[in-house]
Amino acid sequence: MKEKSVQGVRDVADPEAFQQGGDASERTVRVRFDDRQMATHYANVANVGMSKDELTLLFGTNQTWGGVGEEVVIQLSTRIIMTPSVAKNLAETLDRVLQEYEDKVRKIV
Repeated sequence: MKEKSVQGVRDVADPEAFQQGGDASERTVRVRFDDRQMATHYANVANVGMSKDELTLLFGTNQTWGGVGEEVVIQLSTRIIMTPSVAKNLAETLDRVLQEYEDKVRKIV
């Protein structure tokens, strides 16, 4: 994968990820990730919900740093709503990336 960073804009060209069909219809598409307005949030808690048409990911931070009493407070920071097909693609990508991590770094327990 080729990646170039210029003033917060990354150009990524990955021909394998964006080829279509057989020899006659093969083409490469350039994808540009513009992160100039991106927000970054830390999360140590994630939750997933779903309906017939969409899947919702909730991310937050556990605010109960000491012992657990009668209540655990999770400060939610981000909600991401996506279609089931995008969620499946994300799950497959996460599985592949985590496998690469375990192959290169260490087994996740």
